[in-house]
Amino acid sequence: MKTLTRLSLDRPKAVVLGWLVILAVAMPFALQLTGALKAGGFSDPRGASVDAQETLEAAFDEAPNSLLIVLNGDDPTAVDAAVDTAGQAADREGVSVVVDRDDQPGWVSEDGRTTFLQVAFTSDNTTVQNLVPDVRDDVSEAVGPDVEVNVTGAPALDYALNMHSKDDVTRAELIAFPVLFVVLLLVFRSVAAMAVPLALAGVTLMITQAIGFAMTKVTDVNSLFTNIVTMVGLAVAVDYSLFIVKRFREELAEGLDVRRALERTMATVGHSVLFSGLAVVVALSALFVPRAMSFTSIALGGVAVSVIAVLMAVTLLPAVLSLLGHRINWGSLRRRSRAAASEANAGATASDASNGRSADAPRATRFPGRPGVVLAGLAVGFTVLALPATQLTLRVPVASADILPASDEARVGMERIQEDIGIREMFPIQVVLTADEANAAELLETAGAIADRAAGLPGADEVRSVADLPLGATELTQALDGAITLDDEAATAMAQLVSTEDGSLVTRVMVIAAGDPDSSVAHDLVGELRSEVDDLTGAGVEAKIAGATATGSDFDSLVLRSAPVVVGFVALLSFLILLAAFRSVLLPLLALALNVAVVAASLGVLALVSGNGEQSINSVTPLMLFAVMFGLSMDYMVIMFSRMREMYLDGVPHREAVLGGLARTAGLVNGAAAIMVAVFASFTSAQISIVRELGISLAVAVLLDAVVVRRLLMPAALLLIGERIWGRRPVTGTPNDPPAPTEVADGPDSLPSGPEASSPADTPRSAAPALR
Repeated sequence: MKTLTRLSLDRPKAVVLGWLVILAVAMPFALQLTGALKAGGFSDPRGASVDAQETLEAAFDEAPNSLLIVLNGDDPTAVDAAVDTAGQAADREGVSVVVDRDDQPGWVSEDGRTTFLQVAFTSDNTTVQNLVPDVRDDVSEAVGPDVEVNVTGAPALDYALNMHSKDDVTRAELIAFPVLFVVLLLVFRSVAAMAVPLALAGVTLMITQAIGFAMTKVTDVNSLFTNIVTMVGLAVAVDYSLFIVKRFREELAEGLDVRRALERTMATVGHSVLFSGLAVVVALSALFVPRAMSFTSIALGGVAVSVIAVLMAVTLLPAVLSLLGHRINWGSLRRRSRAAASEANAGATASDASNGRSADAPRATRFPGRPGVVLAGLAVGFTVLALPATQLTLRVPVASADILPASDEARVGMERIQEDIGIREMFPIQVVLTADEANAAELLETAGAIADRAAGLPGADEVRSVADLPLGATELTQALDGAITLDDEAATAMAQLVSTEDGSLVTRVMVIAAGDPDSSVAHDLVGELRSEVDDLTGAGVEAKIAGATATGSDFDSLVLRSAPVVVGFVALLSFLILLAAFRSVLLPLLALALNVAVVAASLGVLALVSGNGEQSINSVTPLMLFAVMFGLSMDYMVIMFSRMREMYLDGVPHREAVLGGLARTAGLVNGAAAIMVAVFASFTSAQISIVRELGISLAVAVLLDAVVVRRLLMPAALLLIGERIWGRRPVTGTPNDPPAPTEVADGPDSLPSGPEASSPADTPRSAAPALR
């Protein structure tokens, strides 16, 4: 830290110029990020359903990327006449087949006013996504104004998700930056001090987006990357700047020259910023555990923006402040009399310190009620808030468009099919059976047994299998080899149910659920089939379950399996970090308990706010909330615990240290919390449900954390536990010695300042006695 500070102070113009060059290089790449992002990643890449789906695509030559062109109109005749025209308009390079109501008579509503075509592509998902606007425009122009055209299907939904994700980030930034402008102006009462954090936040986002574009060249990155970068980046970049700028201005107010003020600021608050950034990086790194693209993209974005925010806070910010000097107070909104009073107070504080009186003498010695009663009452309140979370169903949507806004074209098209025609037959649960030709008899027997068992399950509506064909094992292999000829109906049915792949026979049992693919009925049916299939599978036959519902179920299972590892990873490393910082075992345990309470309560509030028929939220949300909240909450903990422990180690009694530290850090915590709430609340307007869920839950979590936990629950617990929370008080002198003088500041000053602390002249006034 001392080396970085010296570099920034010795050559501030070079440091600023270096960052400006990086920004100039980054901007062109940052602007290309949106087009390079993908919308998938909500599947378990190692799940059995993914493997089974790949077998189906290879064996039955099924195109993995298909668009559904929905036609709707008041005149059934016009809709029917538009089918052929729409098919011709949609046909283009990369299209392998177009399927319509001639091939699938069930793809027409009973009143004839709605139908759809399936346009299968051999191209990859990204290529098909980029074709969505052209296909929509070409088909709409071809069929005329009397028939409404909606393009949906997986690539169209992904395209819409990418577009809305970009819009959500833009909208959130347009909301957040003006709010941050006001909040920072109220905190600093200075135009220059307000502008610096906002400028650094903007640079942080731009550089991180360029890094994201580079990441897309080596791996798939989900569109959630931009959301998490803006969400976490604005919060940490502005907060870190807030801590440093506020401390710098206080040092200047105490009469220090610019360089000395910056040296002390970076030796104390600068170390806290490094610590807080490490905490955020550790927490978000836990999202690499599931090894799914959605989680990996969130982790990449959060880690990258946190690292950039810290690097800028400890290099660019000191350089800027060095160049600004006292001009950081330019545009002050304080009245002259108030400014004079502030200077008088600062002078009195310095005088107190020089006379040996502790500047950290607590300003608050009262606490509402008895700590035990307060703690018990708040514990009950948090439990009540968290209870609705126990009723939540974690489910990633795989065959619905609910994640998109109601007016989106892709969602409108999918819901029109669902309401007018039905989508259950489009997303069957498929039991994929594979065997060598020598085991054809066992394959047929297994297919029949599974079909019979599936038909008897309560969630099954219809079952189709090769057992319905009047063919034995010999006839089956002969038909596949072309040795015998089947009638058209039998040949069509067989082509849909039986094929070969790499010399093996592949067949599938298609189970149509009684509910839509994302319903509990369909998910329960997948679970029941999985529990039955192994027992019904004959020797030499391999069975796997495919289909959209099975893919979603595998992803949900992946999240549930990963959750204990993610929670344990974050909890353990957070515990070790806090243990190293505060030399106390009880303090990290208390911090972990408080964070868990906040996350549980915020999930409960989310359940109440987003309550739908099945009380379900995206299965990604809880782990995202846990990781992000755990990392960001370290800011408050470090600030408050540091000041309290510092006062205790300086000889202040435990109760007065807790309440005095609470009073001294209240202003900074409130300002930092207001910034985070403003950022997260700006995402509650997001059109994508998962981003909106995260915005709501994080805004609630920060409010609970800053207003209730840090102001009431935490001090109540600290007072109830007593001074053993701090560990053994070190002996620093005789009982009659006055406590070592410390400074008045709102920043966390408890982190070791490295080798430079050995020199009394260079030792920060509060860093030295804080950790021993």
